[in-house]
Amino acid sequence: MRRIRRDATKVWHNPELHTAYGRGQPNSAGLPRPTQTGEDRRAAKQHRAALEALFSPRKEPEAEDSKGGRVKSGRDAASKAPGRIVLAPPPQSDPKAVERQRLLAKLLCASGRPNISKAANEFLRAGHTFPAEQDVYLQLLEHSDEQRIQEAIDELAGILAGELPKRRAVLESRLRRIEEFAEEPATREAAERLRRQVSGRPEAPAADGAARRSAGGGISEASGEAE
Repeated sequence: MRRIRRDATKVWHNPELHTAYGRGQPNSAGLPRPTQTGEDRRAAKQHRAALEALFSPRKEPEAEDSKGGRVKSGRDAASKAPGRIVLAPPPQSDPKAVERQRLLAKLLCASGRPNISKAANEFLRAGHTFPAEQDVYLQLLEHSDEQRIQEAIDELAGILAGELPKRRAVLESRLRRIEEFAEEPATREAAERLRRQVSGRPEAPAADGAARRSAGGGISEASGEAE
């Protein structure tokens, strides 16, 4: 029976060729091995360093804070910073402003001469001033004090000089009622001027108005005598 050899195959090396190759002797092709000088090695190192710098990932420089410590770059800080919760702005916290808005809303929502007068007086007693808005002074035309009515007419005349009336029908109706039922002649004349301004009609001359009033008085006297 044939015996199988189990040990590994041995490789034979020529010690002369091995020592000659290791000592820089001519290789199998018969050519001498090139030798590297110091300049060649430095050039190779510089070339390798340039390639590594070109292909390696860039790192953002770290700035120094006022205490001399390092400050992380914006990308690193954004990636590591915890999530920030943004809260809604707090409501208006000034108690005086909140009270002013409440009283103004009460005036705008009031209906009827007594309620409007009460809401307007309460607003003024709190130390507030009326805003230059049409809706506010349109409400004040229903005030029980004619002084407040005249002030409202004057303010509306200035406001309506630069903008159109928002509630023209309501405004003209209240002005006509003031012309008819106001006690002071100055209040009636101011209401008539504003109504003509709103309607776009020219203001009637004072002489014609006086003539109409005298004619009306004459008619009333005549009718009284006839009775």
